[in-house]
Amino acid sequence: MTLRLDMKGFQGVVKKTATVQTDASSESRFVLTVKGKVKAIIEVQPEKTVYFQGMADMLREKNIDVVSSLRTFHIVRTKETNLTGKASYNLETVEDGKHYRLKVSNTTEAGTYRGFITLYTDLSEKPEVTVWVSGFVEGEIGIRPNSLVLGRLAAEQPVLSGRVSVMNNRKQPFRITKLTFDEKLIRVKQDPAPEGSGFLLEIAPKMGGVKKGGRAETVLG
Repeated sequence: MTLRLDMKGFQGVVKKTATVQTDASSESRFVLTVKGKVKAIIEVQPEKTVYFQGMADMLREKNIDVVSSLRTFHIVRTKETNLTGKASYNLETVEDGKHYRLKVSNTTEAGTYRGFITLYTDLSEKPEVTVWVSGFVEGEIGIRPNSLVLGRLAAEQPVLSGRVSVMNNRKQPFRITKLTFDEKLIRVKQDPAPEGSGFLLEIAPKMGGVKKGGRAETVLG
């Protein structure tokens, strides 16, 4: 039996398994495990994803290191997609031919976005490297999550309720002065958050407000 693995796009520690089933009465099923460390021609450290979450003035610049100990390479050009006006970046040379640093900053005041930065190299084995950039930029009051699925998703499943945290990103006290929602569809219970500077909203569906097999959307303000 030969187990072949395609490690294209992988780097670092990798563990893969394959389950083998036989007609033997003593051991009809067993698992083959392959473990190892993939050393990429060009490594992206600490990872290929940059994620910004929080208030705009609290988000700090993030660094991505692009390095190789196996080949000499150069980044010949860069290109970004869907990040204009939302995030900016700058590429620096740490050690020519071996180590480059991509510095990424959030530039939007509020909203969500997702895009990527492509670095083009002079290596035929690795002509480009892609770094994904995502942002979830909030105001002073943060709400997480900002959407919920409630109710019974299938006949055999229990009714799902949900929880939303409403927090002050500056850790300052505040009050919720009013809640608005459709009382025919949901119930809302408000409690102080254990860590302070916010509240927990327990949201339960009223199943009688939705036809069997149907669905409805509503807003909690």
